[in-house]
Amino acid sequence: MPSFPAPRIASAHATPASQRRTVSREPRLAVALLTVYALLCAVRQPGPEPVRDEPALLAAAERLLEGQPAAPGAEPDQRAWLWHGPGLVALLAPLVALDLPLTVIRFLGPLLLAGAVVLFHRVLRARLAPRPALVWTTALALYVPFGAVLGTVQKEPLAIALVAAAMLALTRGLESGRPRALVAAGLALAALAMVRLEYGIVALGLLALAPAWWAIRRRPPAAARLAAVAAVAVAACLPWLAYTQHLSGQALYWTSSAGLSLFWMSPTLPGETGQWHSPVRVYRDPALAAYRPLFRRLDRVHPLDSDLELRRRAIANVRARPGAYARNLAANVSRLLFSVPARSSRSAVQLGSLLIFNGALVLGLAWAARALLRRCRSHALPPETVPFALLAVLAVAVHVPPSASPRMLLPVVPLLMWFLAQAGCPRR
Repeated sequence: MPSFPAPRIASAHATPASQRRTVSREPRLAVALLTVYALLCAVRQPGPEPVRDEPALLAAAERLLEGQPAAPGAEPDQRAWLWHGPGLVALLAPLVALDLPLTVIRFLGPLLLAGAVVLFHRVLRARLAPRPALVWTTALALYVPFGAVLGTVQKEPLAIALVAAAMLALTRGLESGRPRALVAAGLALAALAMVRLEYGIVALGLLALAPAWWAIRRRPPAAARLAAVAAVAVAACLPWLAYTQHLSGQALYWTSSAGLSLFWMSPTLPGETGQWHSPVRVYRDPALAAYRPLFRRLDRVHPLDSDLELRRRAIANVRARPGAYARNLAANVSRLLFSVPARSSRSAVQLGSLLIFNGALVLGLAWAARALLRRCRSHALPPETVPFALLAVLAVAVHVPPSASPRMLLPVVPLLMWFLAQAGCPRR
């Protein structure tokens, strides 16, 4: 049987002197990260006017202050009805209430990302010595694709921070079994689902797979604790699901954005490989002119009807051309990692950074899998290894059937980097 450290993880893996060094190092790490990320945010800001998702997110924050989370479904983008979850919106609401300039609100991203890296350092210190923990924390901090979500208000910095928080709570809760840590892990996953709504499906998947883990590996305590974490996460999502069911009449209705993404991912026009297109682009891009009558008709119906119609068409397209859909799935995995194939406005530098960093990540994971499997035979893996693997696999898998982009991979990167750190360093 494996022998793991005592439940109090910090004290079990460090001497008092090394604990003091770790604690004193983290504020300096946080300040350095925040400085670098804030400078990057200042350089990348496009100007004082809202861009990309910012108009919808700021409008949603204003509605939340008025007690109305759902959009009214009016022009110019009536599909914003239940498009965004309440997670980031709730964080933005106080800043909007204070009437802060958008150029100031955007610095929330660097703050969250710096916090995420510090939390990741604490996760690594639970298992690794101070020096390798700092090295792999630095590797996460220097993951260049993170810079793509700095400079504007986006969901990913908060999602990355919540993933790191869930990892830390899972590390503590799975080993000690303390209810407070297990509940904290479940609430972090629920908050993640409220930021990026597809993670609600991930929580349901964890709840379903925990009994399978027990049946295969005969790990009753760890499997039961993982099931408890997933149950807390799902339970904390129920108010949102109750709200969406009240508005839509549909059970387990997470978001109104799924139909559009599934539709474009299904086989459509010749030459299309599943890339997502906004309705605005349909009206502007001559290559998509064949779908203008459809979207004009959908613009005149309720957002729920529009979403359900697009879902029905997606299913019909997949059934009619399953081979083409399989091709789109392969292309989507490549898009998730490298943003190709896509008719994209990304620069050569951005595409190059994705190729270098995500290519290295994929190769590193292949090496880490072999190393960790060897340790698995000798029962030398910490109890969070399988739960982290399940969470990472589900988080990637949930983005494959609909249209994906590299920013959807960003919240999974701390999980993937954890496996590289575990494989590359001896566990203390």
